[in-house]
Parts: sequence; C-alpha cells; structure tokens
Amino acid sequence: MTFIAGLALFSAPAHAEDWAPGAFIEEALYADVTPQGIDSVALLVPSLLPSEIEIPDTSQEVVDIWVCSEDFSLTGGWVGIQVVDASITPGNGVLEVDASLMVNVNNSSDPFNLSFSGCIDSDCPGYVDPFPVTIHTTIALDVAPGPDGLPVLDATVGDIELSYSLTNDAIHLDCFIQDIEDVLGWVGLSIYDLIIDQLAGTLDDLTADLAPTLEETVEEAFGSASISQDIDLNGAVAHISLYPTDVGIQPSGVRIVMGGAVSGDVATCVAAFDPGGSAKTATAMPALGYAPSGIRSPYHLGIGVSDDFANQALYALWRSGLLCYTLAPGGEFPLDTSILNLLTGDVFASLFPEALPVTLRTLPRGAPTANYTGPSDVDLNLNDLDLELYADLDGRQARITSVTLNGTAGANLNLDGATGALAVDIAIDPANLVPTVRYNEFYPDSNATIEASFSSAFGSLLDTIVGSLLGDAISFTLPSISGLGLQSLETSATGDAEDWLGAYAMVGSVTYGDGSSCGGCGGDTGGGSSDCSSGCSSGCSAAPGVPFWVGLLPLGLAVLLRRRP
Repeated sequence: MTFIAGLALFSAPAHAEDWAPGAFIEEALYADVTPQGIDSVALLVPSLLPSEIEIPDTSQEVVDIWVCSEDFSLTGGWVGIQVVDASITPGNGVLEVDASLMVNVNNSSDPFNLSFSGCIDSDCPGYVDPFPVTIHTTIALDVAPGPDGLPVLDATVGDIELSYSLTNDAIHLDCFIQDIEDVLGWVGLSIYDLIIDQLAGTLDDLTADLAPTLEETVEEAFGSASISQDIDLNGAVAHISLYPTDVGIQPSGVRIVMGGAVSGDVATCVAAFDPGGSAKTATAMPALGYAPSGIRSPYHLGIGVSDDFANQALYALWRSGLLCYTLAPGGEFPLDTSILNLLTGDVFASLFPEALPVTLRTLPRGAPTANYTGPSDVDLNLNDLDLELYADLDGRQARITSVTLNGTAGANLNLDGATGALAVDIAIDPANLVPTVRYNEFYPDSNATIEASFSSAFGSLLDTIVGSLLGDAISFTLPSISGLGLQSLETSATGDAEDWLGAYAMVGSVTYGDGSSCGGCGGDTGGGSSDCSSGCSSGCSAAPGVPFWVGLLPLGLAVLLRRRP
C-alpha cells in the first residue's frame, strides 16, 4: 500500500485541457425539436381540452317591471368540444399555439331546459348547433430554480385569446319564444342573449383552466430533465447531475441545452493511475436542425451527447473502481491452470503438472474513452486493462503472468418502436483487442507465444466466463405522453469534429406507455423487468427517474463488467 501511495504522488496531474473530476460541463448534451417535431406535439392539444363541460345550473331575476318580475333558470346544460385543428409554431422566443374548435351546447336528444316564471311561466328545452371557436396563445420557456433547487424548464403561457361567432339561427328552443322575447324586450334583453351569456361564462372558465394545464403539460414533459442521483453499478458508485442550462426558441425550432457532471470517489485499485481528469474537446454544438449524411431529414427530435460528457461518465465509473474485479476459485466459474495454459499456449505447463486453482484479476490502468466515428454507434476504447493470473506456486500465491489489453468494443442503440424498449447492445470482438505481455518473470523469452495464443483463445474465455453478459443489454422503456412517443431512432456522429453523438427520432402516436398496460415493462414485450406498479402513463424504465437520453451514454464497457463474483 505504501508503494502504491508513492506511485500516486508521481502520477500525472490533470492537463490544462482536461476536465477535473466532477467538473460541471455546461454543454453536456442538447435536445432539439424541429418545427416538424413541434407539429407532431400539436397532436397533444386535443387531450388538453375536455370533450364535454357541464354548465352549472343557474337561476336569476332578469326582469323587474313594476307590475311583475321575471325569473330565469337554466338546468341540465353542457358544452361539447371537438378539436378540428391545432398547431404549434416556433417563433422568436415563444411558441405560437392555435386551435380551431367546434362547440355545441347540448343536442336534440339531450336538450338543456330554460325555465321562466313570473310575468310568463314557460319551460324552453333547447340546444345549440356546433359553431366555430378559435383559440390563440403563446408559450415561453425559461430555465428557473425547481422545488429541490435544481434548474428546471419553466413554461409561461401568455394571454389566451378566444373568439367565436354564434347567431340566433344556431339556437333551437321548443317554447313560445315570442312571448318571452316581448317581456325581455322591455329591458333590452333577448332569450338568445341569456343563452349566449351563459355559454360565454363557460368558455371563459375553459380558457382560465387551459393556461395552467398547458404549463403543467409542458413542464411535465421535461420534468425528468433535471436529475441528481447516484448510479450504483455493482458497488461502484458515481453521482450524476444533469439539468437545463439554456433554452432557446426560434423559427427553426427549440433547443434545450443540458449541463451535467458525473463524479465518483477514487477507488484504491486505480488511485495510482488516476490522471486527475477526463479529456476535454469542448467543440461547438451543431446547428439546430442539422442532420448528418444518412440521417432522415427533417427529423422530429434530435439529441446530442458530447464526448466530453461521455468520457467524464466513463472516467468517473472507472475511477470508482468499476473495472476492478476478481474471478477467484470457487466462484460461479471454476478457473484452473487449464485456462492459464489455454491463454498462454502452454508456456507455463511445466510449472503445473497437475491442475491447480487460478485467480484472475483486472488492473485497469487507464479509463475507457468514447469514440463516435467507428463502426458501432459508440466505440469504446479499452485503455491499458491488465489481466493478471495468479496460482499457488511453491506454497505461495504467485503472479504467473500479466497481459495488457488495448482495443475497442462497440455499443449500439436499438429502439423497438412497438414497445418503446431502447436497448444498448454490447458488441465485443476479441480480434479488436490487442494483448501485450506486461509481466512474465518465469519465461520472458516466450512473450510472443503468449500474445499469439492469447489473441486466439481470449474469445473462448469471453464466451465461457462472460458470455451471458455479452448477450445482456441495458434496456430502457421510453415513456409516452398521452399516446405520443418515439417511433424510430437513428444515430450518427455529428458536429464539426464529429465528437457529438447524435440520436435522431421521429415522434408520433404509439401504444406503449399509455397507461392501459405496461407495454415494454416486463414479460409481455421483453422490454425488461421494470417496476410498473406506478403505471405506465408516466413511463416505465429500467432506471426509474432517469430520462431516456442517459441510456445514450456509452456505458457498454461498464455493462460488460458490471457483475463481479
């Protein structure tokens, strides 16, 4: 331990261009919604408006003439609402929201009742034919402190403008209308005015309720954008913070910029090798609406993850000791010297005439890093991962050999548009891992033999020991909002330096996560074993509370080694 501590004193400090451990990255990722995507979001508008509103029963004195008074009451009234068209258009700093409605009051089979008493006693059942109503308002977005202190997106709905034209011809009444009109005419009123006044009050109540509903819906849609929580992967704990730092609305769409940081305490096993930070490239985000070659355009939703943030996440998990593990004798896989001989081409066979237990340990001397320009959606660079093999020799536990692996593994994002399951599939080809003998005290002249044998045999070791892990994947089930969700997903490197991972999605009507069943959350769809006890209307996820773009982080290598005996 003293020796390791001494090495730590001489470990290279963070370079000026590196991110210090846990440093906050202002532009960690972004989310773009194009005008076409905003059009698809307009499909939500009908769900924000009730299809029917009850008109409260009312009664009042409407005429007081010196010879009599006339009282009026309306009972059994309701308003039907049908959304004919809705649009949300990005402008300069605000979203312009417009809706065209057809509104009726009761109908011929279920009329309201107007009752008059006093000068004239009469009941007037009636209804109002559908008539057009238009609604216009604006929505502004800003970053503001949330209830827990973390910045969140705050929506502000402007004044709601409601207009309609209703003529007497649309109002149908079954009574002696002229007699009532003569009485009301003494004070300049009309039976039609009474109906329209009652309807106007109901529509005013509707618009008053619409503003907070719109604000709540927009804020709920981004409610999981701000997170601060620990990620525990098999005892390696890292803390992730992610929240909006900027939001802008322009005619080309909406961009939300997210800042974030991933941090973790340094584990003893890597303390001597900690460089003191992760690489910084900090290149500019691509323009809003930009689509790399081969990506369907225009897309609806685009999410970009910077390699700075991905590398910081990988560094934090590495620093927390995620890649330090031991496969010891007596574990779930019986390691012995036959494995040693297989990997090293029988170089050490003479040392072990009989099979003896073997312990395999990893010593990750470098943090893995992400690359977006390789054959996979994300290529994970494996940097100086030592595999150390120990066995009993001359009555003591001795290190027989140590082989360093460098190379790449792949992580691919796959979305099942039917279930909403987003899987991060891990692809490791042993041919892409280059072995180098780092320690061989017993037969130093046989390093070339060991490296050649290791290259050919390591694939069998992977299939045998961690084959189940290679077939496993991180799986998130995406939420839907009122039946609206992601239908497809494409990925590509983006940005001038191709150091942003772009994920481009189409948005539309989906059946998953609609609250009717836990689609994608369990055995029904193969989407995982997530807890659906809270219902799917808010989305079921393999990592509850984590927004789906966290699944875009290149944590594939962490998945491979997330279980240790």
